[in-house]
Amino acid sequence: MAKKFLIPIVLLLSSGIILISRQDYFTGLFQNKNDDTYLSPISASEELIPMSAEFIKFRSLKEKLPSKPEEVSLIAVGDVMLSRGVAKKIKQYNNSNYPFLETKDYLQSGDLVLGNLETPITAGREIQSGEMVFRSEPGIEVALKNAGFNILSLANNHTLNFGEKGLQDTFSYLNQAGIKYVGAGENQQAANESVYLEIKGIKFAFLAYNYADVGPKLASEPTLAFMDPARMAETVKNAKQNADFVIVSMHAGTEYAALPNSFQKNFARAAIDAGAEIVIGHHPHVVETMEKYKGKYIFYSLGNFIFDQMWSRETRQGLILKAFFTKAGLTKIQFSPILIEDYSQPRIINDAEADSILNRLKYPLTNKAYLAWNEENKNFGEKINKVINEDSVVGDYNIAKTETGDLDNDSILENYELENGRFKIFENNKVVWQSKEEWWIDNFVLADSTNDGLKDINLSVWKAGDYGPSKPFWVEKNNPSVKNHFFVFDLINGEIKSVWQSSNLDAPNCKFDFSDLNHDGKNELVVIEGSYSLDNTKCNGEYAAVWQWNGWGFANEWRSEKGIFNDLEIEQLNNS
Repeated sequence: MAKKFLIPIVLLLSSGIILISRQDYFTGLFQNKNDDTYLSPISASEELIPMSAEFIKFRSLKEKLPSKPEEVSLIAVGDVMLSRGVAKKIKQYNNSNYPFLETKDYLQSGDLVLGNLETPITAGREIQSGEMVFRSEPGIEVALKNAGFNILSLANNHTLNFGEKGLQDTFSYLNQAGIKYVGAGENQQAANESVYLEIKGIKFAFLAYNYADVGPKLASEPTLAFMDPARMAETVKNAKQNADFVIVSMHAGTEYAALPNSFQKNFARAAIDAGAEIVIGHHPHVVETMEKYKGKYIFYSLGNFIFDQMWSRETRQGLILKAFFTKAGLTKIQFSPILIEDYSQPRIINDAEADSILNRLKYPLTNKAYLAWNEENKNFGEKINKVINEDSVVGDYNIAKTETGDLDNDSILENYELENGRFKIFENNKVVWQSKEEWWIDNFVLADSTNDGLKDINLSVWKAGDYGPSKPFWVEKNNPSVKNHFFVFDLINGEIKSVWQSSNLDAPNCKFDFSDLNHDGKNELVVIEGSYSLDNTKCNGEYAAVWQWNGWGFANEWRSEKGIFNDLEIEQLNNS
């Protein structure tokens, strides 16, 4: 019975995906785990083949498609309070990672992860239940880093609970952990400065502000950034000159209120007017409404993320949002409702309660179906996410992306670039290798596909040509038409070495990636397997599958029923 999944596939336990052919279609690239049939790798030193008329036509059709840059994802959560009852649970389980165990895999799927740290990190006395001053033990910054956080807002009403020393200690511990912070600084000027982070060529500026009637507003001592609309607007305008996107964090509102107050609205809208892309709010301890204002999004409160407020259902609920960006703008926002358990530990939920949390946004959302990996059953099941889709690129497109890495371990970073079907490797601004003219590269992934501890260069290649000496015995004759292939290379001592190459694939790889789905230390290849279209340029996704390198080929571990698969996203999510 074929099930139709009309949107991205999310492999929720690791990032590994490679396109796979159906079980009765094996040639070349993959091997059925119940079948002993293999295809030997073809030589990397194949002779230059003149471009066929079919390939020239294929390339001309591909070049007419729009180019879509690789997306950068930002995950944001609400209030992170690691004191009081949460600290007691950490002590009880003797594990500072305990609050993050159910969500860290998902958090780690984000390129950028932002939260509001509502707890100074400093040594001191134990905080008792019911107290309104918070403190976290040194060492919690390591747990925050392990969970995936790379930037935290300190602009809130509890950061100054332990005074100047508490704030200075927090700066020091976060710096040691390699976590950026925003909304606090050595003085008012530093507290109001933007923090910049650049990922995959996209530059983000972060700003954070706390409501104005809390804490000392000293100009020359460690303090916070307070909500001065005029000063904020000027800072946002300046940040917009130096970044592609400005993200504003806002700690304000009426506690436990379902709706934002007028001050929240005015401040958030002023930030958008000044050039902010998204405003993310917290402090009310419950999820509040959101709005689209002048084409940009304001989330007035994401609610609690980690807190010990178990006394009401609303304070145990929260939202994780994940926003996707290209250079051209915001493409999508997806939401993951959470419920806090055991006074300290949020878990992602996907049920009627999740819908009730999303309903608090008072904003129309779109259903998107995904495949979620179930480690216990070793298969995928359907998961529905709520999303906002702003992607202007509809239908087929060419991937444009850039990555950096030191794959040959010579302490010199290489740049790996894909544009208009051509893949190039640069070192010291010089091209050290590029794909052949008679190849069209759909995508590349730098990942340890062979599980030998070294990152490989994995390419989805379209080219014309027959099997050559590698023609399998069950194939009656060579097929010189343009077909899809999968190639694996290593960069060793500055030279490209072939690890494994497929012959013509009976079913092309529409999307692929790699991930350790079952957390056994070995990457799996996760794929959207397709079929060829009449013009040979469109890959129609029909199956999702999981494969693993077995020493000299890929063995099939799982394949979906036939469906419709248009895109692939791999995110890590615990299935507790």
